[in-house]
Amino acid sequence: MKNYAKILGYFLLAGIVLSGCGYYSTSGRKAGNIQKLYVPFLENETPEPEIEIEITQKFIEGLEQEGTLKVTPEKDADATLEGSVVEYANVPFTFSNELQAEQYRLLIGLRVSLFNREENAYIWQDKIIKSQANYYLETTSEYTYEKALEDIYRDLVEAILSHTVEEW
Repeated sequence: MKNYAKILGYFLLAGIVLSGCGYYSTSGRKAGNIQKLYVPFLENETPEPEIEIEITQKFIEGLEQEGTLKVTPEKDADATLEGSVVEYANVPFTFSNELQAEQYRLLIGLRVSLFNREENAYIWQDKIIKSQANYYLETTSEYTYEKALEDIYRDLVEAILSHTVEEW
């Protein structure tokens, strides 16, 4: 019963988030003297092939959509976001009476650092940022693998922005 309440809570939270308009905007935030950010491809320390490419692309899209920091080429950037995908887990979470997986939990963990190019020093270093989302294998459910990834990417972008702003 405890897991049921927890799952219901996740769904309610997801519904609230989904009712908004895309990414949560925090354009009133300031990140000190950092306005332009270079985002090279993350490293991949997991067995999941090419997950770092998709995550990097989604980071860039999310940062551009959010608007606090402008993503630029390295030569124009105030700071560089460095990091690695250090965890990728896609595991069964709930089971049917026949012991078949009905719901999965997707978890992605990153280790990221923000390097201030002007001061030649890290603003913050080796922060571990994780996000998770649940999804169903049924194609009739709105909670799909793709939706879980979308939610995780949004959460990871928000966490990076929060770390950037909090350090100032």
